[in-house]
Amino acid sequence: MAGFIRCIATDFDGTLTEHDRLDTAAIDALDRLRDDGMAGVLITGRIVSELDRAYPGLRTHFDAVVAENGGVLVRGELERDLATPVEPALTAALVRDGIEMRPGRVLLAGEGADAEAVVAEIGALGLDSQVVRNRGALMVLPAGVSKASGLLSALDELAISPHNAVAVGDAENDLALLRAAEIGVAVANAVPSLREHADLVLAAPDGAGVAALLSGPIVAGAEIYRPMRRRTVIGHFDDGSAASIPAWPANVLICGETGAGKSHLAGLLIEQWITAGYRVLVIDIEGDHIAVAQLPNTVVIDSRPSPTELRRLLRRPQSVVLDVSTMGPDDRLAYLKSLPAMIEDVRAAWGVPHWIIVDEAHATLSVDGIAADVFRPVDRGYCLVTYHPELLCTEARMAIDVTLTARREPSANGSAPSPRVALVQEAGAPERTVILGPRRTPHVRHWHKYASATLPEGHWFRFRRPTGEVAAIATNLSDFDRILSEIGPDVIDHHLAHGDFSRWILGALQDRELAAAIGALERNAISRRAFDVRHARRRVRAEIASHLGAAGAGGTEAVGADAAGTGGEGRGGGDGEP
Repeated sequence: MAGFIRCIATDFDGTLTEHDRLDTAAIDALDRLRDDGMAGVLITGRIVSELDRAYPGLRTHFDAVVAENGGVLVRGELERDLATPVEPALTAALVRDGIEMRPGRVLLAGEGADAEAVVAEIGALGLDSQVVRNRGALMVLPAGVSKASGLLSALDELAISPHNAVAVGDAENDLALLRAAEIGVAVANAVPSLREHADLVLAAPDGAGVAALLSGPIVAGAEIYRPMRRRTVIGHFDDGSAASIPAWPANVLICGETGAGKSHLAGLLIEQWITAGYRVLVIDIEGDHIAVAQLPNTVVIDSRPSPTELRRLLRRPQSVVLDVSTMGPDDRLAYLKSLPAMIEDVRAAWGVPHWIIVDEAHATLSVDGIAADVFRPVDRGYCLVTYHPELLCTEARMAIDVTLTARREPSANGSAPSPRVALVQEAGAPERTVILGPRRTPHVRHWHKYASATLPEGHWFRFRRPTGEVAAIATNLSDFDRILSEIGPDVIDHHLAHGDFSRWILGALQDRELAAAIGALERNAISRRAFDVRHARRRVRAEIASHLGAAGAGGTEAVGADAAGTGGEGRGGGDGEP
């Protein structure tokens, strides 16, 4: 099946029907899609028993039916309540008031003209119920129950992400439904409020419009449609307006020189996509993104799962960071060669993961890269991170929709970190500078690489005594930490005074956050030392002044006594008492 749409969720009355007549062309189009592996979900406000009586066999055309406006889920012959039914006390009260309501398994159905009286009775009884309009009809539902909640329950059972679903409707109670799906569609005869909030409004009404949609290029995957409400905000422009890029499906290239902030930028996008519910696979070459495991439904795998095991992981409703930074270069290359075909099979069958983040993409998707003939950038959903974009194969370069170039900006005052910025260029739009937003998870740059792997000799840290003699050498961050715990205080004091620790972390490890934190400690130590010197100077002078004052006072007294002829005997009683 082409494209990433895996489910069509459609309202019934006014969407698949016109004046209660079911549109067979729409049903036939849905049947053809289901034969190809698409799922169909009917979302209706109707009571299940009434729907079955009016349209026998209708449920056989769908993989699931969500009835009673999200209150009941039907799969085959199995029916399940998705909420606690409305309080019977409300039904009894409305009957006493002469208001006719039809009870379902969960809701009460009636006429819109009775809305004011129903709301008043709910208030009088103190119930946690809501009133929902459907053109001229009225429904009373438990609070929180909607077509959106019903759709999510159905998709959960079908193991389909809402980001792989298209929803179609016509009335007020379809607003939540359209918001829950990746693409929300209104038929031409929809109420004005739904047309206003829909991502796409069809040219034809009712079933004719649905049939055209199901047979059209968007569902087939031949045309990419990106709803504006789904765009991912990454920061703001100089004028304060929000800077955003397509949330999906698109291809994003992140480039920039070493140390410019590519990993930070990639991590920002990963956070935004995961938070929005998209499923992400990060092929983490350097161990840059292990911190995103702090986000919900996200796991880090630092072992070596087989393609079969990884396939199982990708099918679960979660995002996966595949950390291969601890592998040796040869083992890593051999392992990565075994993955691309499996990943593409999963995407073709299930439409997930929505995003694949490929670090060091110039090695993977170069002309002779290990995945150049397997990965399909034309299918979209790739984020390629590289400092050599010119080495990417032609197919990858031609399929890029958004280019983000990380920029290293100098500090404004020489000490405080400047805001992170990037240049963004979306296809057909001019390049603009973006001040990037903050990240939710900490970015530890190349943690595994710097923690345990031996750095190039030029990046080793040499601990020196104040005389300049080398006391110890750290070849990575773990070495540095161990030596720091053992080395003499004179060596630590020497390096703190010169800011050597933060300089090494920034220059050799290129970790701005850690360097800034260590730099603050160095400045504090220097400041404290200067304070201690000033404080000691004042104390010494005060002691000297006190001593001189006391000595001066004693000398005058002695001289005066001698002059008076009393000598040393003038102090103390003549009887020898002190």
